[in-house]
Amino acid sequence: MAKSIFYDWRIILMIVLAVISFLAIQPNITNVNGAQVVYMPVNSYIGNLSSRGIIGLQTGSVITAVDGIPVHNIQQFYSQLNKSAVVNTTLRLTYKNEVFPYIYVSNTSSIFVEPGTAFNSSTIQTENVPSTHLNYGLDIIGGTQIEVVPNSSSNSSALLTTLETTLSKRLDVYGISGTTVSTVQALSGKAFIMISMPNVGESQALSLIQNQGKFYATIGNFTVFNSSNASESILDVCLSSGCPFGVYQTPSASNGFQFQFGIQLASGSAKNFETAVKSLLPSTTNPGFFNKRIHLYLNGVQQGQPLLISTNILTNFNGAITIQGSGADQQQALLDMKTLQAVMQSGSLPVPLKIISISSVSPTAGSQFINQIYILLLIAFVLVSIVIFLRYRDYKISSLILLTSVTEIFIVIGVAAAIHWTLDIPSMAGIIASIGISVDDQIIITDEMRRGSSQAEYAVTKKRISRAFFIIFVSFFSFAAIMFPLLFSTASLFAGFALTTILASLIGLLVTRPAYARIIAKLEG
Repeated sequence: MAKSIFYDWRIILMIVLAVISFLAIQPNITNVNGAQVVYMPVNSYIGNLSSRGIIGLQTGSVITAVDGIPVHNIQQFYSQLNKSAVVNTTLRLTYKNEVFPYIYVSNTSSIFVEPGTAFNSSTIQTENVPSTHLNYGLDIIGGTQIEVVPNSSSNSSALLTTLETTLSKRLDVYGISGTTVSTVQALSGKAFIMISMPNVGESQALSLIQNQGKFYATIGNFTVFNSSNASESILDVCLSSGCPFGVYQTPSASNGFQFQFGIQLASGSAKNFETAVKSLLPSTTNPGFFNKRIHLYLNGVQQGQPLLISTNILTNFNGAITIQGSGADQQQALLDMKTLQAVMQSGSLPVPLKIISISSVSPTAGSQFINQIYILLLIAFVLVSIVIFLRYRDYKISSLILLTSVTEIFIVIGVAAAIHWTLDIPSMAGIIASIGISVDDQIIITDEMRRGSSQAEYAVTKKRISRAFFIIFVSFFSFAAIMFPLLFSTASLFAGFALTTILASLIGLLVTRPAYARIIAKLEG
């Protein structure tokens, strides 16, 4: 009988989907270890080589060795990188690129270490190779989610697109993996922009999002560049070392928490700057500098201390100048530098933003939440097991119901991994709720199969199964009708819960329920 069970196509389909789900989740069965590339700023030395196709290193590549010495995690990678990156020598990086699921091709690139080129986390950001392909939400790994709309009478799709593009450029400066900016259409027809920033605190996210970014600079009473005017704006900003048009220095205790980065001015702003500087006189108190300084303003507020202007700045002037600043400590100085870089890189927002909602969670709280979810999931299975066994007094049927429910949840998680669907706490709660739906449907099938033959129609197995599935179909469509409107809710709590439960019920209806019905029919003879 066991052999005949596995010949049924419904059961084969369930087994095949379970195997595919296992491969989609991918618990690193290929055992690839190393430092996986998360982000390479285009203006960084390595990012520049990669963008021009000189080296094959890319986002997703797994670096496995530095100068032939194996590295198994990011700590080993950066440690070996610092040892091997010697000026005027060649650095060899060995890495693997996934060309097909579970199929990797090894490559080695030789990179010449030029003087003044830094090789650290600001040049190439990496993470340990993840054990699965599952994406977890902000409420699990921590971060901030903000929903905004234009603070103006106009709310056109063109304006929303412009805002989305500008905000995306700003957040790209931070190089945070998993950051998303998207326009969401609510069920009522209103649209808003949703910004998700993993591992970013609320205050830091707000300072960047709410900042309209009207940036300008003056020398005396003369405005030299202005972000509101394209011809007098900033063309490019140094975001890492190795920048071709300026210096780059991150704040540290050794340099008094001072930072520097170069900016490339547009033709109009470069001409304004050159005109303003030519009218200056040498300073009597600061030899080697002019008597006036550059004042930077962001939304009308002066940023940092005015910058000194060297008397030889116009020598071989190519439109590039250096921005300097400092902070009370390294964290504050780095935040100030990134904010200035982000605003200069993206330009001004066309209109101010209005915050609809903001939610944030710390990584510590997120890990506690997910641990509680797993505990609740285990408790739910234990309680369901007890109830089912007391109901049927048959360990075979009880085990079969639980095994089918576990398989159903596993397939749901596999689908989430395959489509890169983010699992947050509401989604996990939906998975717990789907256990009850799955068990209820299987109880209906089991009871119909074991019902006596007091009526002639119940004497036929096919009619019994049809009666059970009629009840299950009606239950599913009634449940889906209730949950479907929540998919378009502006509250992610409802949308995540609804999507999970509908998907789990649909997989159960099409895959696991038919397979369970065939197995129980065989067991019941």
